[in-house]
Amino acid sequence: MEKYIKQLKQEFEKIKNLDWIESKRQGTTGVGYTFESLLGKEEENFELPDYQDIEIKTHLTFGRGKMKLFTATPDGDYLFAIQSIVAKYGYPDKDLPNYKVFKGTVNSQKFTPIGTHYLFKIVVNRKEEKLQLLVVNQQLEKESEEVSWSFQMIEEKLTRKLQTLAVVSAYQKERSGKVFYQYHNIEFFSLKSFDVFIELIEKGVVQINFTIGIFKKGERIGQLHDHGTEFIIHEKDIKKLYSTIS
Repeated sequence: MEKYIKQLKQEFEKIKNLDWIESKRQGTTGVGYTFESLLGKEEENFELPDYQDIEIKTHLTFGRGKMKLFTATPDGDYLFAIQSIVAKYGYPDKDLPNYKVFKGTVNSQKFTPIGTHYLFKIVVNRKEEKLQLLVVNQQLEKESEEVSWSFQMIEEKLTRKLQTLAVVSAYQKERSGKVFYQYHNIEFFSLKSFDVFIELIEKGVVQINFTIGIFKKGERIGQLHDHGTEFIIHEKDIKKLYSTIS
């Protein structure tokens, strides 16, 4: 691992010396996509680290927010869980109100309203080794606990892709309608343990973000567009999950 960290540091210094670089993609993902393009990495959806055994996370220095760790579709006994969540608890899309969507962030510390009729909370079930999505109505009467993620599946995703982390910081500026980045810092981190990850879910530090929308044009208009059920952490809390590699 030490060898790969050294290699990535060297690659980073080359990119840092390029000064301001025009974004290769519009939107919030431009900062990460541009950096990985400069590394010569092609975009792919495999659940493997970005650079050798190192996962790269890129963010704007003055725009710190939530960091996506990984995506994980519920794997419990409840088949087609995502479709069922939308059918039962979704709410009308603002542009196409005849179709339902389900977007919101939930944690284990409090109930979060999504839509108008239901509230949601994550339950850490250590006995059965799974996370459960607890759904209640406005009177706090339980509706469901059937949607779940097994500890085994979550641990596999976390340790396979996120054992070692590189966090790249960049400045951003706009000029003539174009976005430019200047990459100026890189830090390396090592995952503490899966047990710490579960403890952070229990404390509400690690949260689950649903982004289940619909296609709004083309042949698939109205069909579900699941952007992934994301496990996220605020960037300011990253050292609660990771140890710094000096």
